Amino acid sequence: MDLAEQMLRQVAGRSPLRVRADASALPMADAQVAVIAAIDMLLFPAEIARVLALDGVLLWINQLGGRGPLYVAADDVTAALPGQWHAVEAQAGWGGWAVLRHRV
Repeated sequence: MDLAEQMLRQVAGRSPLRVRADASALPMADAQVAVIAAIDMLLFPAEIARVLALDGVLLWINQLGGRGPLYVAADDVTAALPGQWHAVEAQAGWGGWAVLRHRV
C-alpha cells in the first residue's frame, strides 16, 4: 500500500496485491489488520489503532535511523498511539525498527 503510484509500479512484479491509499484514511475495516509494517512513513496513530486488531502488531521501521527524513523514535510512536502500548526496539546497521503491541 502506498499513496504514490510510482512506488506501486516499482513493486508490480513482486507483489500481486497493490493498493493505492492514503495512510491517514486506510481502506480497511476496524480492528481487522493483524500486522502493519510501516516503513519510513508519517505516523497516523489514530488510524493505525483503528485498523489494527486487538492482538495485532505494528512494525515501525526507520531504514536510516535518526538520519532519515521521516524518523520517529519508538518511544514517540508508543506515546502517540491511543491506549497502552509496549515496544521492543532494535538497531539493524544504520537503521532501526520496533515491534509495538497493544497492552490489554
